[in-house]
Amino acid sequence: MLKSERHQDNSSQGALAPNLAALNDRQLADLLPREQDFPASWTVSEIKQLSDTFGYFRYHVDDEGLGINPVECFSVLGVASTGAFDAAEVFGHDRADPPEVAARRDIRLMIGREFDSAGFDAFTSQVSRCLQFSSAAAGSYTVRILEDTRTGGGPQRFRYSVTTTVGTDPSDETRIDYYSYARTSGLILTGAASTGHQQPFDALFDSTLNRIVDR
Repeated sequence: MLKSERHQDNSSQGALAPNLAALNDRQLADLLPREQDFPASWTVSEIKQLSDTFGYFRYHVDDEGLGINPVECFSVLGVASTGAFDAAEVFGHDRADPPEVAARRDIRLMIGREFDSAGFDAFTSQVSRCLQFSSAAAGSYTVRILEDTRTGGGPQRFRYSVTTTVGTDPSDETRIDYYSYARTSGLILTGAASTGHQQPFDALFDSTLNRIVDR
């Protein structure tokens, strides 16, 4: 079971936060990809909070019946607190997907204001502790860290993939999901992609991060 805890500060006095986090939700949403940036055949949707909120959102995992072992590794599967409050989201679905995943978000990007300067590093450390873990429901998970960069003055980036094996034998059915995170100028950019969509995902994430840096 997931429980969430949300705190909001909608104060209209002064800037919401330092650096680019002071931009309002509409301005932050404008930094995300547009429909025309996705592959032409895709269905694209967006979520804009437009509440100009600064606060925090944190997941609590309190039901070990989910079968994740160790339980802290649940966050590695895209339900992570990185120290940001999301302001806007865009996601796309590849209509060439099979019918059983017709509602899947094949590429998803979110932009949020950072509220906890230690949250990003805490998350990357957590992923590094969860390179192999298991689930009673799905089988096993293997994490591969693709990038962990901390350039002076530039964005801090973290990318990894998760290979899910449904069953106990390595030859059983597998899928690979991709996750990307970047921290810069008081913002955190978060992204995820499903199997077979890494290339367009990387391109969309990189172009979005470049827009943020240029802003």
